[in-house]
Amino acid sequence: MRRITWLIVSVLLFSGPSAGMSQPGFDDYFINRTLRIDLYHTGTADEEVFSLDELVEEPCWAGNPRALIDTMNLGGYIFRVFDLQTNNLIYSRGYCSIFGEWATTGEAERGFTRTFHESVLLPYPRRPIQVRIDRRDRRNIFRNVFDLVVDPSDYHIRNRTRFGHFKIRKHQVNGPAGEKVDIVVIADGYRKDQMHKFRDDAKRLLKGFFSEEPFLSRRSDFNVRLIEAVSDDTGIDDPRMREYRNNIAGLSFNSLDLDRYMLSTANKALRDIAGSVPYDFIMVLANTEKYGGGGIFNLFATSSADNEYSGYVFVHEFGHSFGGLGDEYYSSAVIYNEMYPGDVEPWEPNITALLDTTDVKWGDLIAEGTPVPTPDDSTFADVVGCFEGAGYSAKGLYRPYRDCIMFSKNPVGFCPVCRKAIERMIDFYTR
Repeated sequence: MRRITWLIVSVLLFSGPSAGMSQPGFDDYFINRTLRIDLYHTGTADEEVFSLDELVEEPCWAGNPRALIDTMNLGGYIFRVFDLQTNNLIYSRGYCSIFGEWATTGEAERGFTRTFHESVLLPYPRRPIQVRIDRRDRRNIFRNVFDLVVDPSDYHIRNRTRFGHFKIRKHQVNGPAGEKVDIVVIADGYRKDQMHKFRDDAKRLLKGFFSEEPFLSRRSDFNVRLIEAVSDDTGIDDPRMREYRNNIAGLSFNSLDLDRYMLSTANKALRDIAGSVPYDFIMVLANTEKYGGGGIFNLFATSSADNEYSGYVFVHEFGHSFGGLGDEYYSSAVIYNEMYPGDVEPWEPNITALLDTTDVKWGDLIAEGTPVPTPDDSTFADVVGCFEGAGYSAKGLYRPYRDCIMFSKNPVGFCPVCRKAIERMIDFYTR
């Protein structure tokens, strides 16, 4: 009898992870491999359903064994893992998804149904577990949307990756995976005879990446590996130009109908490629000159390789996927409808609705005497404050600094608030 079961359960309120929560012992509940749960995520703006696709065992676990319970309170979703025997919470992670972004579009709000493939990863359990996925509602309250019981001894769990033949190169390895932030950079749209270009592109963009703070001073906390994933065709899909490519990782421009937005909906292929190495975060590099990229928290980041702004995009999109940072700009075209309700504080660490001017989330970095809200003029060009205009809205949302890599293409780097959020995440994965 098949011992993997799934069910949709009734609504359950969850207040979110606690920073003071004690961490379970890794060896008590897990072994040093990865359990990947592949899911189909289907719905509209008003409803969603998860269904199980496949369970996959991967050869190693990259995460910090001393930080199993998420204390960040970031992401539109959180999945929590319970030991079935004791009901102890033994693992959790916040994350975002393509479905979660698409659900804010006009297409979803009109009731059109779509399905996206996604995965959650956890260390491989020693005993049966229960996995629960909760989603923030429009009031930022977590509500349960999916439950799954998994027996790790089930023979239906696939234990072989499909792309283990792709060549792996170590760009930098500074220590064991469990003590470092492990990044995997995957080639997309590079033919076999173009892998020298992929290596050069990755080297150039990573050089720029590690010249930005806090990555510069924390470089020794990162491992970076490259996977030379071979595509049949050069380049990636560009639907508005009626150009389609046979590219291995499935990157495409015009994601969610925004021309510059570059995502992959080929999640299973992407995860199978990445699963050959220990990784915490995925960066997919597209062999194209066209401007574009994308970054979704705890999913992946993407960047074109050959545009004049590729260095900026590479770092900016990693800020989304790694630090959970929100976009601070508000004048560019977007496809979201009310991404941030006006009367709810965003979960992103660098955007605020400023519902309480006396208790700002980054208030510890605001110097005494700085007005809140902060006038957007040169007097306050180099101070932390609350500048109106952020999160795709010119009014009602505020950013912490007048300019930042999350706000513009200007060569200004991360502001102090974004830098602090990134350093907090580095610490979570390394200490």
